[in-house]
Amino acid sequence: MRKRLFILRGLMMWPVAWLMWLMMSPTQKELVAADLTQWCRWQHIADGISGMAYLAANFPEYRSLLYRRIGIKRLLFSCWLRPMQHLYIATTEIGGGLIFQHGFSSIISAKSIGENCKIYHHVTLGYDHDLQAPVIGNNVEVCCGAKVLGGVTVGDNVLIGAGALVVKDVPSNTVVAGVPARVIKHLDQQRDLTL
Repeated sequence: MRKRLFILRGLMMWPVAWLMWLMMSPTQKELVAADLTQWCRWQHIADGISGMAYLAANFPEYRSLLYRRIGIKRLLFSCWLRPMQHLYIATTEIGGGLIFQHGFSSIISAKSIGENCKIYHHVTLGYDHDLQAPVIGNNVEVCCGAKVLGGVTVGDNVLIGAGALVVKDVPSNTVVAGVPARVIKHLDQQRDLTL
């Protein structure tokens, strides 16, 4: 029954999703398409406008990201479908393919976030006392409750464990965990951590 309700909401959202798509610039379309592909793979649904409508209707964390991508045009749509209230996104440079799993109580204030990243709930990517923000690489997964603070650089293909506190640079192809975070495993090959 719940799945039917989700599908019905998606069908009702389809004309709005199509209108959003028509109003986007080519750069916005490219980023939204990359996000959409990752979200649809993650949720095992069809890609395209129907997938966008389904996600926008049923996932407020997706709406928050979508509204961030389309900029001021979000004001036309956010009165009908509100973004997630407890997900704060202040990062200006976000690569395509970003996924928020739940996203509840997360603060995303990084200098930049690379492509195909996945961020869970209660995550903080934020400033330190010197007002330095982190730089997050490609294919990074930040698990529940993790904190990445200050002007640190997180390399590509990194998994940051739940509850970790990252205050030093993290090399590529590693798994880090603990307080403060330390490398607990080196990954032999690059892998897609987002799915």
